[in-house]
Amino acid sequence: MTQTTDGSYNSSFDELRVFARTVGLLAVLTAILYLRAIASGGFLYRGDNATIPVTTILFVLMLMATAGLVLTWRWECLGGIVAIIGSMAVAVIVYSTFAENRLLATLVYSSPFLVSGSLCMLDWWKHR
Repeated sequence: MTQTTDGSYNSSFDELRVFARTVGLLAVLTAILYLRAIASGGFLYRGDNATIPVTTILFVLMLMATAGLVLTWRWECLGGIVAIIGSMAVAVIVYSTFAENRLLATLVYSSPFLVSGSLCMLDWWKHR
């Protein structure tokens, strides 16, 4: 970074974009672990037929939020919107189905998508 004559710093790269994409990459890696846990715990479990549709819905919504994060690498606005909507939908499903520690489970499952989607939307807003 170099300092200009007015005292501001001129950077050769955009820190917000790098930060948003780094957080997004970490969120995608976290989502892969979540998807694997949901798939192995829900799809392979055949004891209770009532839990299979809920886990299927959660898996699809988590996949949608993950796809939104992948889209942010090319289209920040579209990917951010998809990730935020997916995050909100995951939060609703997790809060309504988990029996214990609802708020913590909701925060753990949905916050990576919400934070990274919001950062990508902020980056898009800054550069539009």
